[in-house]
Amino acid sequence: MRLPFVVVPLLEETVSRKHLPKDYPIEFWKAENHRGWIDAFMVFGSLLFYSDIPEESLPRAYAQVAYLFDWEAQCQRSGWSAFDNRHDAMDRILESYCEVGLAGEAAALKAAYQAWLGTSGSFESTSQAYDEFSHEFSIDLDRLEYLAAYFVDHADRLFYVPEA
Repeated sequence: MRLPFVVVPLLEETVSRKHLPKDYPIEFWKAENHRGWIDAFMVFGSLLFYSDIPEESLPRAYAQVAYLFDWEAQCQRSGWSAFDNRHDAMDRILESYCEVGLAGEAAALKAAYQAWLGTSGSFESTSQAYDEFSHEFSIDLDRLEYLAAYFVDHADRLFYVPEA
C-alpha cells in the first residue's frame, strides 16, 4: 500500500508549516507526538479543499478530511458566517460527518444551517438551533479530537492505495 502520488506535495506542504514539530513525518498521522495532529489535519484539509485534485481519484477519506477539517477551519475563522463561505459544500460536509460517526453534529449543523438561511444570517437564531441538537461532540475541541483520532486510528485503510 502507498499514498496516492497526487497528495504527496500537499502532505509535504502540511508538515513544512512552522506550527508543527520539525520532525513530523509526511504521513503525519503516524507521528508519535500527537500534539500536532489536529493542526496538521486542519492545514491538510484546507489544502485538499482548495486543490484541483479530483476527489473521485482518491480514497474517500481524503474528501472527508477536506470537507470536515476545512469546514472546522472556516468556523474557527468566521463563526456561523462559514455557512456563506461553504454554502455549496454543505451537503457534502453533513454527509461526511455522518460517515465518520458524528451524525449528531450533522443534525445540529443542518438545523443551524436552516436557521441561518431562514433568518438571513442571525447568529443568535443559528446558535439556538444548533444548541437544540446538543450532543457529545458539540464542543469544538472535543469534535476535533474525535475527528483526528478517527482518521489516525483508521489511517491504514483510509489513506492508502494498492501498489501499482
